[in-house]
Amino acid sequence: MRFWQIFWLSVTFVVLAYVPAHAHEGRPLYIEITETGEQRFQLRWKIPPVIADNQLPIIRLTGADCQIEAGTERAQLMGGHLYRCKAISADTENKQALQVELYYPGGNPVLSTLVMLRTAAGTEHSIIAGPDETKISLPRADKFWAVAAQYSIAGLDHIKGGYDHLLFVFCLILIAGTMQRVLITVTGFTLGHSLTLGLSALGSWSLPPPFVEPLIAFSIVMLAAEVARKSGTSLVYRRPALVASGFGLLHGFGFGGALADIGLPENLQLQALGFFNIGVEIGQVLFVLMVYGLYRLGTGLSRTINITANPLTLAPMVIYPVGVIAAFWTFERTLSIWA
Repeated sequence: MRFWQIFWLSVTFVVLAYVPAHAHEGRPLYIEITETGEQRFQLRWKIPPVIADNQLPIIRLTGADCQIEAGTERAQLMGGHLYRCKAISADTENKQALQVELYYPGGNPVLSTLVMLRTAAGTEHSIIAGPDETKISLPRADKFWAVAAQYSIAGLDHIKGGYDHLLFVFCLILIAGTMQRVLITVTGFTLGHSLTLGLSALGSWSLPPPFVEPLIAFSIVMLAAEVARKSGTSLVYRRPALVASGFGLLHGFGFGGALADIGLPENLQLQALGFFNIGVEIGQVLFVLMVYGLYRLGTGLSRTINITANPLTLAPMVIYPVGVIAAFWTFERTLSIWA
């Protein structure tokens, strides 16, 4: 076997070895704060069951002279407290501003945090914080640039952890071939999933995740089979952007499920949705550039030791592990419907 073939096969298996069986276990720590009356706030939380019981965080509402009136300090997956606090301060730099504080006994492993604030006036505000943020200030109103940054990062994080979407894009790369065709194809995929993501997030028209997730995995199996066949004359090869747009409609419902976990700010819904899509697109383009960078590295190494690289044999070598993983996801997710 040629050197560059061994290189690419090794890269593929190393990458796929770190792909978890559950491609979307990226749910955030969800915290809901409701202003129930004058100086009273109800805090509730829901923690994804991915952390050991002895590592569950303690969640508190601090600042603004907050005093707990009911609830327990014992860490648990779901719980709540009732606080008496002063009114929400618009000055997030003020030490008396209302804050959510998190304490992880062993440090936060991976969880981001979503805080949903509902005021007595009926307004809703959402704040997305990264795993390293343990003190989250609660502003009185959503600010455009803060929402833009938060939802762009959320979209980027979702595509970074959405291994099924990335494997689908990887198949599109192998099918499209040239960089120009790849970028056009990926853009078609983005247009498709943007449409159904918008319908799901804004129009309350969506498909249930147990139905969507197996189909997303099966779409990878279908593309992997096309790559393995190497026919080159099918619609997938002749019109990859069109096919990617069609499959993108399906994947958009998957993105919609992730955005439903995050939520949209009441007064900046369209902007948040747009920047979430921008974050997803940035993640996809970075992934495409990474794959091409690895390809250039592999072919460069082969030329250094005077071995001729034949890129036409690359696709069949790497597509079989992709197809096997996607088939496993399809089987596993289909069984979970009846679990």
